Amino acid sequence: MTSDLARILKAAAEPTRLRLLNLLRIGDTCVCDLQAVLGLPQHAVSRHLAVLRHAGLVTDHRHGQRVVYSLAAPDTLPMKALWQLVADCCLMDETLRDDEHRLRQTLDRGECLLNSQAKGERP
Repeated sequence: MTSDLARILKAAAEPTRLRLLNLLRIGDTCVCDLQAVLGLPQHAVSRHLAVLRHAGLVTDHRHGQRVVYSLAAPDTLPMKALWQLVADCCLMDETLRDDEHRLRQTLDRGECLLNSQAKGERP
């Protein structure tokens, strides 16, 4: 269990990856929306998501041309504890709350945020 806990905590400890985990608590989300909310290039978001995927914290699947990410099922005690910690603590951080607000607005509109920006619309 020690190696699992260390692997999970190491992956989740980086600030951008913590922001991604927080956003994925909302539900399945495509990379393009995560990229737009975080304001990072696609390759950077994909690299962070790959670390989270290799640690077993997220899963991915294709939806057409998009890759959609989800939080992995909390099937171990360390993962259950991490998801609870993220849920409890992210509400206290302004950046994480702002990220969540921007993503919820995007999802409420029902379209990819990057597609909206390409059309010249404001997020």
